[in-house]
Amino acid sequence: MNIPTENINVLWSGLIIEELIRHSIDYFCISPGSRSTPLTTAVARHPKARKIIIYDERSAAFHALGYAQATGKPAVLICTSGTAVANYLPAVIEAFQRNLPLIILSADRPPELRDSGANQTIDQVKLFGSYVRWFFDMPSPSAHLSPRFVLSRVDRLVFQAGQMPQGAVHLNCMFREPLAPEGSGVPNTYLDSIREWLQSDRPFTSISNPSAEGKQVLDEELKRILEHTQRGLLLIGELKNSVNKSALVEYLQTLDWPVFADITSGLRLGYDWPSFIAHGDLLLAGDTTPRFDTVIHLGGRFVSKRIMRFLQNRPPQVHLHVSPENQWLDSTQTVTHRLSSDIVAFCSTLNDLHLASPKTRTLRQTSEAIERLLQSTFDEGEEINQPAVSRIIAREIPAGHGLFLANSLSVREMDMFGLRKEKPVFVAANRGASGIDGTISAAAGFAVGLQKPVTLLIGDLALMHDLNALGLLQRIGQPVVVVLVNNRGGGIFHWLPIARFEDVFETYFATPHHFSFRPAAEQFDLHYWQPNALKAFRQAYLEALNAGKPALIEIETDRHINAKQYEALLQAVKTKTERVE
Repeated sequence: MNIPTENINVLWSGLIIEELIRHSIDYFCISPGSRSTPLTTAVARHPKARKIIIYDERSAAFHALGYAQATGKPAVLICTSGTAVANYLPAVIEAFQRNLPLIILSADRPPELRDSGANQTIDQVKLFGSYVRWFFDMPSPSAHLSPRFVLSRVDRLVFQAGQMPQGAVHLNCMFREPLAPEGSGVPNTYLDSIREWLQSDRPFTSISNPSAEGKQVLDEELKRILEHTQRGLLLIGELKNSVNKSALVEYLQTLDWPVFADITSGLRLGYDWPSFIAHGDLLLAGDTTPRFDTVIHLGGRFVSKRIMRFLQNRPPQVHLHVSPENQWLDSTQTVTHRLSSDIVAFCSTLNDLHLASPKTRTLRQTSEAIERLLQSTFDEGEEINQPAVSRIIAREIPAGHGLFLANSLSVREMDMFGLRKEKPVFVAANRGASGIDGTISAAAGFAVGLQKPVTLLIGDLALMHDLNALGLLQRIGQPVVVVLVNNRGGGIFHWLPIARFEDVFETYFATPHHFSFRPAAEQFDLHYWQPNALKAFRQAYLEALNAGKPALIEIETDRHINAKQYEALLQAVKTKTERVE
């Protein structure tokens, strides 16, 4: 292995990048800048490095998170000093909330320029506070510090990135000039202490990070409680794409407890089993809701606010949360037991207990009645409506593709209305902090990680928030079809109590606009459709999928009509759920 030695900055940067690649961390998201020149040059010249240039650091960070959601591996962010690194903060928070790995290599000024008024210099030490899992302030490269120190720090970075719970790790790299690969070189003997490393292809320190596949056994008390439960419910929240969904469903086939699965579990689109209650969220919209003695919650958060309200209003005697990531979730303050275990392994244990609940069949029948109501309400007409858009995507997206859901209405409507029983797809959403920022960037990263085409369902405000990321879609090698529901404002606010206050609602919350996004599609060279009927949307979506190129499908809807349709639907659902208690 030949490490460049034009100067000490170049050499250290070469060591850092080479060691990351030896740990199979090989995807780099570079935002241009001067102080980061040594790191950028090392990536640019490394034959095994996969790299993408993203001008906006906020976009780059969310792109890296999308990649992590698809692969379970961290991407590496590289940026210059100053506010450049500060733009990573929203994605760092999302990584913390979601337990997603992320590696940050930020360039910084040397000690003598800190706190001196030097240009483009801010305090970057522990800039992200408690939202990173590990931080190290790398000293300015010096021939007085051993290369073994450099490699060891990179290995610590990789080690911390893999620990549970995962999140962002940050190596802040100080560089003095010269930054370009020029200069007088370094002493010939400097690399002598790592000759063995140079002659191999192995990392300096081999790391075996803990997997989430450990199986913590249920204690006898919990087994007894579960076996004697008369009314049990299994809730499945967000599951990482690394979870073997097919194996999980095999165990669920014989479980006779009703199962409510969140859209981000990946089980709603492509799977079915006898105890699966497809429309658990809407089922809980009635005036009467079922009671359960025991609730088991697998995985992460839920999109559905009704599920959380249900747990709070009707707390079970036993509420067990099972997570492979040591994740603490208890916003309802109802959890009575916790278990750190692989999800599939835990369900194999449940299989041995022969659990049953008398409510499963009734709930399944009620859910099927709700599905028939949705079909007659949204699927049989020609007028475009938002629930029907979600349902068409759920039915038509090809097996094995990715589906990325923007926050606000997009993810909620797919959670309420989307359903298919075969041909699974990969589902993701930024549900850690549930912001609308960085959505297009994350969807693009999701496509890179999956190495599969991705459909992005997004609203107009979320798209405007990340508009420049449309420029990524031509450069990532996998087609992303953006389905934009343009209701000309914040449609989700019609669901909230503030909608009743007409003096402030429209201007300050609905925030109406009159933008069309055809010019944006033209600017970023995207195929564009603007269907005005459901049949036309389905046709446009299929054409976009078959074209295999980045595309934007813009659907205009009226958020006032959408809100009225939703209220009418809830009233109809209540008549279907009168006897489910």
